[in-house]
Amino acid sequence: MSSLPTIVLVHGAWHTPANYSTYVNALQKQGFQVHCPRLPTSSNARPPTAFLPEDVACVKELVNTLIDDGQRVLMIMHSYGGAVGSSAVEGLSLSERKASGKPGGVIHLLYLCAYILPTGYSMWNIVREAKFEKVLDEYMTTTTDGLTMPKEPALSFFSGKADQATVDKALETLVWFPSRVLKDPTTGCAWKTIPTTYIRTLQDFGVPAVYQDIMLAKVQEEGVVVKTEVYDADHSIFITMEREMVQAAINAAADERNTM
Repeated sequence: MSSLPTIVLVHGAWHTPANYSTYVNALQKQGFQVHCPRLPTSSNARPPTAFLPEDVACVKELVNTLIDDGQRVLMIMHSYGGAVGSSAVEGLSLSERKASGKPGGVIHLLYLCAYILPTGYSMWNIVREAKFEKVLDEYMTTTTDGLTMPKEPALSFFSGKADQATVDKALETLVWFPSRVLKDPTTGCAWKTIPTTYIRTLQDFGVPAVYQDIMLAKVQEEGVVVKTEVYDADHSIFITMEREMVQAAINAAADERNTM
C-alpha cells in the first residue's frame, strides 16, 4: 500500500467527537490523518435547529474540501453516522472522480454497526420492519421540544465489556438528539459504488443485530458485495474493541477493491 488515506469519522446520534478521542488517537498512531466533525444535530440546541440534511451537508463539505485537494478518503461511520455518510459521499468515489478528470475521491466505506440504508429509507423504516416501535418508545425519553435520549445509555451503548470508569467517561459527553431525524429519509447510498466493509455487532442495543441483518439483506438484494466482519461486541465497539477496529481501518485502507 502507498500512502495512507485520510479518514473522515462520522459519529453517531447522541455522541460527539469527544466519545471517539481514544479511537482517533489510536488511528493517528498508525499514521492516519483523522477528521471527526461535530454534526449539527449534536449541538444540544433546544428546540433542535438541525436534522439529517444539515448533517449530510456538514460531512459533504468536509469531504469535498479534502478530495478537491487530491486526497484519498476512507469513511468510518458509526451508528447513525452511516445514514449521514452514505448520503454525503454519493458520487464522490475515486473512480467516479477520476472518470470526470477530478483529483482525489472516497476509496472505502467502513461501517461500524452503522445504518446502511437504501436511498429514501429512514432509520424508522428499519425499526418498523423489525417490529421494534413499541420497544423503542419504552427505551427512549422524548422531550416536548423534540429531543431524545436513551433511558439507559449505559445499557444501550455498552454490554458489560468495559470497566465502569470507561463507561462513565463515555456517558459524560452524550448529548440530546432530535427525534425527527429518526424519520428523515436518506438522499444517497454511496455503498452501491464504493468498496464497503461492514462491522456487525451481536451484543448491540444501539443498532440491534436484527436491524443490521435487515439492512445487510437489502444491500445484498441490490447485488452489492459487502465484506462483513462479525464480533461478539456492543455498540461502542470502537472503545471496547479498539485494537480490532484500528486493524479494521488498516484493512479497509488496503482493500484491493479500492483501486477499482
